[in-house]
Amino acid sequence: LRTGLMRSEQTPSFCAILLAAGEGSRLGRIPKSLFRLENKSLLVRQLLALTAAGADDIVLVTGYFYQAIEAEAHAAIHAFNHQLARIHLVRNHEPQRDQQSSVMLGLQASQELQSIAAPNMQGEDEKSVMIALADQPLMDADDYRACLRFFHHRTTGRSIIYPVVAKNRGNPVILDGHTVRHVLESGRSCKAYIDAHPEQVQHFISDNDHYIVDLDAPSDLQAFQQRTGLTLVAPLSF
Repeated sequence: LRTGLMRSEQTPSFCAILLAAGEGSRLGRIPKSLFRLENKSLLVRQLLALTAAGADDIVLVTGYFYQAIEAEAHAAIHAFNHQLARIHLVRNHEPQRDQQSSVMLGLQASQELQSIAAPNMQGEDEKSVMIALADQPLMDADDYRACLRFFHHRTTGRSIIYPVVAKNRGNPVILDGHTVRHVLESGRSCKAYIDAHPEQVQHFISDNDHYIVDLDAPSDLQAFQQRTGLTLVAPLSF
């Protein structure tokens, strides 16, 4: 799928991987990315936020409930037309494996996009890749931009960043293009590679808990409503 593009020019462009393949088992087997907040699904809110933050391409990884989620992506492209980055659908046919299987499919797709767009580009000139979650209801473009600014001013030799809030590891994760290739060649999951190479990681220490709030259980929905006064509306027919 391809759309037009309207984004901020404040930060260099990047490729985003948006993970929306989960089963939502603790929420009663509901696609979390289709919860609606202020009349937009979390999926659409994330697509718009990532575009505004500078994403040229968004790899949307689906799995469980792929038909409904991919239909929502098509509807978003139709509704927002030239306001979105280029959307590329990748389906995880074995989503029961784990989230890392979806991450690896997204990274592979990002590399294929890179090789098509700039086949001779190597090293520092390669686009960075951001791995984001579709079920983080508080995330907006400014949150993503803050991570990107930190990434682009990171310490020399560090190629991976992610936010840490009150000692809790958050999302998104950003990797340079060179490191994405190393992850894919390593035979390990992305998380395993990161954990095995702490010398490549720099923590973005933040007090912004948007980076650690996601939807896993009914208590998360209640906490969100108490905090914001807003209600996350569950999708119908699941």
